[in-house]
Amino acid sequence: MNVDSTQNDPYAERFNIHSIPTFVFVDDEGNEVDRIVGFRPPAEHLAEMTRIRNGINTVPDLVNQLESDPDNGDLLMTLATKVEAMSGLKAAMSYWEILFALESVEPLVHSTAALKMALFHSQENKDPETLVSFINNETNTEVLPKAFDALRNYYRLAKDVENEAAVYRRYVDFMSSIDKVDSGFLNGYAWRMTQLELNLENALERVIQGIAMLAEDESARDIAQIMDTRGEVLWKLGRIDEAVAVMDECIALQPEDKYYEEQKAKFQTPS
Repeated sequence: MNVDSTQNDPYAERFNIHSIPTFVFVDDEGNEVDRIVGFRPPAEHLAEMTRIRNGINTVPDLVNQLESDPDNGDLLMTLATKVEAMSGLKAAMSYWEILFALESVEPLVHSTAALKMALFHSQENKDPETLVSFINNETNTEVLPKAFDALRNYYRLAKDVENEAAVYRRYVDFMSSIDKVDSGFLNGYAWRMTQLELNLENALERVIQGIAMLAEDESARDIAQIMDTRGEVLWKLGRIDEAVAVMDECIALQPEDKYYEEQKAKFQTPS
């Protein structure tokens, strides 16, 4: 089914489809038992289909396994993740709560369960405070990026641009502190700031940092894309001549792409 078509919206909503391709497997009564998300090579896809057809590690199978081994952290983690992907966070909360209460699980699993609980309460209460508190108190650097991303998305969906920009900037600062940034991540932040028209000076610093991180063998197309973000930031800052100069560089890199000519014309048009 083409879930980009509005006529199939009920199916996309019913089966909680967020990306394509998604392959949903149901039993004789129409209940989902498992799914495959994303493209996989044919042999790998066939192996997954065979596993599901044979009822191995599907949701019903995992539930049965858990009945005889209720404190198995690996089983709970797999089941919670599957149920959340299939039916949403609320449907998986009972498993995340059990995981959180287990003393035998690894710290990362415990922190992941705590994040899921914080996110759930923020969504249910329409109040981000539990997520904010989680970020302020959590020390596990492996789970904190997911927490920052969740809080950023919370504010974005709420159309709270001031807090979204503030959290996104803090997110970038955190990722920089643990040396986990790359040019794509910095470019995404800088471009979003041009859309919000906030943190523009900081966005310029970060996109320049991202350009400096590009590999020597980077394609002209990829270089032009991040340079375009720099030009957009400069334009938003009112530094028109500099923005136009950046577009000239982009045009030299991608002379066949009319987009950069259009960007240059936009920058030169009086507002």
